[in-house]
Amino acid sequence: MLVTDAQISLRALIDPADLEQLQPLYEQSDGPSYDFFQRLLDQPHFRAWCLLKDKQPVAAIWYQCAAEQADMIDLRVLASERRQGFGRQLLWASLTALGNVGAVVLEVRSSNAAARALYHSLGFSETGARPNYYATPDGREDAILMTLTLNIGGSVT
Repeated sequence: MLVTDAQISLRALIDPADLEQLQPLYEQSDGPSYDFFQRLLDQPHFRAWCLLKDKQPVAAIWYQCAAEQADMIDLRVLASERRQGFGRQLLWASLTALGNVGAVVLEVRSSNAAARALYHSLGFSETGARPNYYATPDGREDAILMTLTLNIGGSVT
């Protein structure tokens, strides 16, 4: 699948060779590792896309899909490309590409105000919390659970 807007394109991650270009996204960052995602690609219930700028990956998103629900596992944008709308663009495009999904759920660090604002702006609502879920240098912090209801077929309600 390829959706093009000037020099920006969306590519489904299907083949392990697709991942090689993504490695810079996972260097020196929090969250799941590049190796973790390499192992997921072979599993049928995972779906992933990357956003390319001038044919170079600037963002990636991963979902675990079961029945009519997709759990967003990871959304990350290359550090040098943040605050330019690439995360929003990738998230929106992937939501429409998910297909027969009725809801998308995610968890986000309570301290990640930018991500929470992005998710709220796209219609996600806070639906719960996991106390002390994430490790921090100073101890622990909560995970905020968020949900977005979709029409079957991927359109946002």
